[in-house]
Amino acid sequence: MIDAILTAAGIQHRRSRFARPPSGTYAVFTDDITADGADDVVCLYSHEATVELYEPSPDDAAELAIESQLSSRGIAWDKQDRYWLQTEQIYQAVYIFNFTEKRRI
Repeated sequence: MIDAILTAAGIQHRRSRFARPPSGTYAVFTDDITADGADDVVCLYSHEATVELYEPSPDDAAELAIESQLSSRGIAWDKQDRYWLQTEQIYQAVYIFNFTEKRRI
């Protein structure tokens, strides 16, 4: 689902890291998963996703695109305001959100 959100938002992205980050705005995400269920059937997967958006210059359109995609899917989210990473010479905004999926066995 995270891949679908970032693709629909038009953001270049990778899971965990870019070996060579692109020159424009891009995102890196992680997906922590907890599996659960009942009656010895594990079929509920809770995801805690973190999306780090990197921006060479402030990119309000990219942030709005991510927020619109999350909201359109009914996903509540938290955002850490954009800040400057001095050592990397780039801006970063961080999104954290949770969702649950049921996988049929």
